[in-house]
Amino acid sequence: MLFRLYAHWRGSYSGIPVKVWFLSIVSLINRCGAMVVVFLTIYLTKHLGFSIRDAGYVLGCFGAGAFLGAYIGGKLTDRFGYYPIMFWSLVGNGIMLMLLIQLSNFWVMCGAVFMLSVISEVFRPANSLAIARQCTPETRTRSISLYRMSVNLGWTVAPAFGGLLAGFGWHWLFIVDGLTCLLAAVLLWQLIAPKQEELPERANEAQEKTENPAPAVSPYRDKPFLAFILLTVLGAIVFMQLLWTVPIYFKDAHHWDEHTIGLLAALNGLIVFLVEMPLIYRIEGRRSRLSFVRIGLILYAFAYTAFLLPPGGMSSALLYMVAISFGEMYVMPFSSNFVFGYAEKGSAGGYMALYTMAYSIANIIAPLMGTQIIATWGFNTLWYVLGVISAITWIGFWWLERKTERGLTG
Repeated sequence: MLFRLYAHWRGSYSGIPVKVWFLSIVSLINRCGAMVVVFLTIYLTKHLGFSIRDAGYVLGCFGAGAFLGAYIGGKLTDRFGYYPIMFWSLVGNGIMLMLLIQLSNFWVMCGAVFMLSVISEVFRPANSLAIARQCTPETRTRSISLYRMSVNLGWTVAPAFGGLLAGFGWHWLFIVDGLTCLLAAVLLWQLIAPKQEELPERANEAQEKTENPAPAVSPYRDKPFLAFILLTVLGAIVFMQLLWTVPIYFKDAHHWDEHTIGLLAALNGLIVFLVEMPLIYRIEGRRSRLSFVRIGLILYAFAYTAFLLPPGGMSSALLYMVAISFGEMYVMPFSSNFVFGYAEKGSAGGYMALYTMAYSIANIIAPLMGTQIIATWGFNTLWYVLGVISAITWIGFWWLERKTERGLTG
């Protein structure tokens, strides 16, 4: 029995290209310092004294910056390639985080968080394209999962460590987060040398003509893909409450300290780290990609419903973390694989950027919607609304699957 489990675990990692491992290591180091995002709502409301409405506006600026950063990142990636965009994004992000701790004015904070998010999100389309270029179609979903595993391992460390750092002073979160970004940039420079990177499409014109003779398809004119993006936004609005409103719920409704909240957030990363790779290896190819996404949406809906179930408290919080983690494992790897398939049509950076922008749009809407509903009607109303959005999104993906992936497996 144990031998079969070990063989299954080992097989789930076999065949993944070395550079995907390198990219995952860089992301692990970067995400180990991702403490500011976890505690940003609490920092704004409890340390700086912002109202929950004002905190929602600041977080909306984070989402708006992410939207612009994703768009710029896609354009720059198509023009210059993925390596320089990732490198300078990490450097800029590290510097901005260490500057942010000096700010307390509402309007200045809005502008600084916006710029931080622009610089940070430029990284994502470049990083997605790097992974897509380094893996084969057969290893694509597992390569995505390996990258996500590294992110979630970092996500396991960051909240728990961040909760401890907050006890010594909030400034330590920003300093350590900034330093890990700079360390990730150094590792990227060491492990993925510029000369090894694939050239931008324009510079490699002869090869592109051979491999892609058809004109590139614009993602902005691809109607099925745009429908997929709209549905991704709705699903991400539900998931992103994990970052923006659930921590403040734990703080206000249950009066848990930052260390406890950090450990709960770390549980999400730990579950995904331990389970996702073997799970993907087990189920990949058995159903279409979008059918797995729909399973994840059901789990999203159940996760928020858990807050309404007795006995409440820590039991509901743990049930929520398990359900949202498994939902994430079904939604995100198969959504990314779906996007990578579309990116083969042409403008790869554009497709990756538009997918990243979907999460950026959600990062604008999610905190604004969540905080305003909480302030007006309370937390329970928000949980009901998120369940309804999950159901609508499930129906949308069912319709899209019939249009795009009938009879296909991912």
